[in-house]
Amino acid sequence: MLVVAVSMPTQGAPPKPPARWTTTLVTGLADTFQLTLGGAFGNGPAWQSRIESGLTNAWSQGDSVYVCLSESLGLDPRRSDWQANVEYRRPVWEQGRQQLAALFGFQHWKFANVKTGTNDWLTHEALIYRAALPRRLGVIATSDSWTLLKSPLPKGSLLHTQVWVEHVLHKSERVSVTFRHGPAHTYSWEFYGTNGHRVIRYQTLVAITFRGGTRVEGGIRRQLGLQPSIPDNNFWQFSIAKVWSR
Repeated sequence: MLVVAVSMPTQGAPPKPPARWTTTLVTGLADTFQLTLGGAFGNGPAWQSRIESGLTNAWSQGDSVYVCLSESLGLDPRRSDWQANVEYRRPVWEQGRQQLAALFGFQHWKFANVKTGTNDWLTHEALIYRAALPRRLGVIATSDSWTLLKSPLPKGSLLHTQVWVEHVLHKSERVSVTFRHGPAHTYSWEFYGTNGHRVIRYQTLVAITFRGGTRVEGGIRRQLGLQPSIPDNNFWQFSIAKVWSR
């Protein structure tokens, strides 16, 4: 259960910033459709798109509530895997240049490529830690968990943890260039009938952000399967995003 505490402003307390509506549209190509569990589906490539829209500073400073719809359309064979989310995120701790945020939401997955097809309802929880370091460095650590509430496949839980080290290579009024890299790990408790340590990955990403809200990203990652049935592979992705805010 998520409990949101609402308190009356006290004398001298800083006012809450005005709420801001933000919409992000992302589209691009990826190697194929791949699950966090490690399995890859189709011969690729996959055309992947996402639209996300929500309100920032909804109830308190820095919080956000948003909806998201994403699709991965495999080009060989031509099959669609999509999911829809509604989620709430809020800062829970901040000290100096460090911040910890918590997220809670519900998701619906329909993955035609996975086994006999999925029709899943899940909860999604996450902790997101950010730290700004000297010399244009930053660290982002996230831990996401999903629990299947309803599914034609065996129900269970999944934990995905990743760490990104962020290097700002260039920053000006018109454009910024950022390089991110770091490890990721997945563990399963009966999720889709799987158990234990699933994969270790090392991820790299270059992001170029232009003034006006356009962002171009591209990256590759290396996967090492930790069980005999999980393949070792390389994965690539490229996308263009546009952000509107008012």
